[in-house]
Amino acid sequence: MRLFLTTIFFLLVACDIKQPQECNTKYRICVWNAHPSKAYTDYYKINNDSLSIEFIGGVVGDTNKKIFSKALTKVEQQSLCNYLSTFDIDTLKSAYINQFVEDGDQKRIELKIGTKNKTIDVSNFYQKDLDGLFEVINSVIDNKRYKIYYEKPAASK
Repeated sequence: MRLFLTTIFFLLVACDIKQPQECNTKYRICVWNAHPSKAYTDYYKINNDSLSIEFIGGVVGDTNKKIFSKALTKVEQQSLCNYLSTFDIDTLKSAYINQFVEDGDQKRIELKIGTKNKTIDVSNFYQKDLDGLFEVINSVIDNKRYKIYYEKPAASK
């Protein structure tokens, strides 16, 4: 009898486990990751089903070209969607700029999550929520060369 009740209990629990749902939130993330000292920008475009990275040259004669592109797997789609469904863009400022540094880390992020839009300029400034965003983007980029680097201050490491 005990075995029977234990089996029934496990079957009921197993039936209650929810399968991952489709992402119903439409999103688009665009990131311009500028490298001023090297005169180029990496442009990232991520949406519900794909990721692409384009090289934008900053020198006369450079040609813009797509350097990386991939369709997102269901797991990657779900990972991004799960993160973005908890990412409140209303709490973010439109600019995070360290006025004491003129060069260095320069990024522009355009977010469209559902019906919400936000453009954020970042210049030599660490903002924790943006770090989480870059981490989830980097998790779907296979090639180390194309990952977005966003360095935490020494005290935060």
